[in-house]
Amino acid sequence: MIDIDHSDPEIVVLRPHNPLSEADFTQLADSIDDRINQTDKVPNLVICLDHLPQWDSIAALTRHFHLVREHQKVVKKVAIVGDSPLLSVAPEIANKFVQAKIRRFPESKLAEAKDWARSEADAPGRFEIIDDLPRDVIALRAVGIITEKDYRETLVPLVEEKLKEHDKLKCLIVMDDDYATYSGDAAWSDMKFGLTQGWKFSRIALVTDIDWIARSASMFAPLMPFAFKSFAVAELAEAKSWIKR
Repeated sequence: MIDIDHSDPEIVVLRPHNPLSEADFTQLADSIDDRINQTDKVPNLVICLDHLPQWDSIAALTRHFHLVREHQKVVKKVAIVGDSPLLSVAPEIANKFVQAKIRRFPESKLAEAKDWARSEADAPGRFEIIDDLPRDVIALRAVGIITEKDYRETLVPLVEEKLKEHDKLKCLIVMDDDYATYSGDAAWSDMKFGLTQGWKFSRIALVTDIDWIARSASMFAPLMPFAFKSFAVAELAEAKSWIKR
């Protein structure tokens, strides 16, 4: 079954419930087509996923693919909302095959996902520089949707500039309530950055209340050539003290 919410004039909110049948996708296609015919406007989509989709038959899977193939030509944006780590890579893969722009948001950022889907622009986020720390510390606050462009235009130049003055750097990253998500290309940039630039850091502090991000970072920290510690957002002052050592 798929709950279809047409109450918003700009978007359609979908909540799939497994297992999904061929009839579910036929009903969804008819519902979206009726909306387009009635309003003469193609709505963007917000898909809320508590778990990855499951199909009850090959026919259902085929109908799903057919729906995506036909409607991705006209739907401009799709926001996927859910906390499964696997959903973080799904948009980047899908963006290679469909024309619609796809972004993934954590469940707590449903309102931000709807705002993004309503807007005409892609509305990417940014890194904000935190200034009240020593010169060998790169301190950034992630705001909105972080993309590869933010790494390329903000983080990498900061590292290159500070390495002219210091042999080793420290980094503090804050992901608080204004952080929305990482795009797939940003996740790839983050991985490349860690592999190529990680040895230039002596300490990295992560400040966030997003449990899966903190746990994932802590899990890989023993493999990295720097000291790592995660902090809750309420512990920002402690994080700043720790990064100064």
